[in-house]
Amino acid sequence: MTEKLGILAIGHGSKLPYNKEVVTKIANYIAKKHSDVVVRAGFMENSEPTLDEAIAGFSGTGVTKIAAVPVFLASGVHITQDIPEILGLDEKGCGNLTIDGKTVPLCYAKPLGADELIADLVYKRVEEVL
Repeated sequence: MTEKLGILAIGHGSKLPYNKEVVTKIANYIAKKHSDVVVRAGFMENSEPTLDEAIAGFSGTGVTKIAAVPVFLASGVHITQDIPEILGLDEKGCGNLTIDGKTVPLCYAKPLGADELIADLVYKRVEEVL
């Protein structure tokens, strides 16, 4: 069987539309760059789709495994407690979802964190403003 990857990009959400727009654009960039991957964005609060709604969006896509990726810079309560609980993850950060009557493994990635790519982006923003 051929594997088909799904990516669940998880955003915080906000009452203001900008947060949703940013996370959705990031998910769209991933999908455009990796056309063989199914990408869905879901939000913790104040934005839609919710995580449950985003997961339901994998129905009919044929995904065989999913990586859940928090689009957050650093860990906090949502990252360490809320999201793992919602996704039903074990202590290693993995679990299973049922999609179209099939068990689909899901593993949870780390937040973006400190990375040279983030540092390059910060410097790019400095150059833009100056």
